[in-house]
Amino acid sequence: MAQQNTSDNPDKPNRVFIIAGPCAIESKEQITNITQKISLIRDIAEPYNIDFMCRGGSWKPRTLYRNKKGDHVFEGLREKGLKMHAEAAKKHSLPVVTELVSEKDLPYFYQYLDPKTDYIQIGARTSQAFSLLHAVGETKFNVLLKNPQHGVDINEAIGSLQRFERNRNRIYCTRGQKRTIDPMGSEKEAYKKYMNALNTNPSQHPDSRNLNNIETISLLRKNQYFKENNIQLCHDPSHTWGGKTEQMKRMIGESAIKAVTKYGYDGLIIEVDNRSDRAICDADQAIPISIKGVNWSHTNYGREPKIPTIPLVEIVSQIIDYQVKRNDIDSYDIKGDKRELRGIEWG
Repeated sequence: MAQQNTSDNPDKPNRVFIIAGPCAIESKEQITNITQKISLIRDIAEPYNIDFMCRGGSWKPRTLYRNKKGDHVFEGLREKGLKMHAEAAKKHSLPVVTELVSEKDLPYFYQYLDPKTDYIQIGARTSQAFSLLHAVGETKFNVLLKNPQHGVDINEAIGSLQRFERNRNRIYCTRGQKRTIDPMGSEKEAYKKYMNALNTNPSQHPDSRNLNNIETISLLRKNQYFKENNIQLCHDPSHTWGGKTEQMKRMIGESAIKAVTKYGYDGLIIEVDNRSDRAICDADQAIPISIKGVNWSHTNYGREPKIPTIPLVEIVSQIIDYQVKRNDIDSYDIKGDKRELRGIEWG
């Protein structure tokens, strides 16, 4: 395993965190298998200053309440799912990251989670639900806040984060933004130019689920409030690209790697699920944890893709290279560690 050299800054080596897991907690088997795989990756990656947490939603706010058949859509297992998530993650010493939708459900979070290690996620839809923000701000939990669906507004971000000044640790997450449309067609010229530039930027793609706002880190890093309050910055490529096509699925992995190695994000939050063919919620967004021995028919591809996917183990492998250079880490067997990482079985 790696031997770390932190002589330049022994107290604060540069660390990267990766929050990985399914979109929604759907069964005990699902989250048990995923946490076991993530823990294997964590053990290999930890000497390279890469930390892991386990994400998953037990309360899942959905855009539609009924599907085309008129049936209610799946909105999470709620308390049952949170208990499954906590038990599976704690078995492997993985901190939990999970969304709180309503302050009335806080008692369940106190019952199953640990404020010292676990994170309450505030999603895009509720990023300015101030009653919820105040309730979370009264706890000692860590907090991960996503940008609103309309995108990053620094004053809005600061306003929401100010409600969490009592919390242990705060992460602000860019997760893409909606393709804004003025239904009355009355945009001002400056706004039209801005939206046109955003839509035609080389980092965008017409098939993406949301516009890619990865570059906003440059503004957030410069902001005095973010600097003075040590706000960590995280990127969510799963919600940006959506995974509807093979190219979009690959871009989830490409964007994850770039977020850390090119843009300098502190961490990532990524949807992973080896058996994405079973996923009830946002199946297309999930990337495989590994593809060694993969049965493609049990993934959201259905067959071996013509455009190769980038699984979680490959994202971690490339971040290891970045961490070795950035932290001056000496490893007598980096090739062996990466070979072990890529040898994790899909099944």
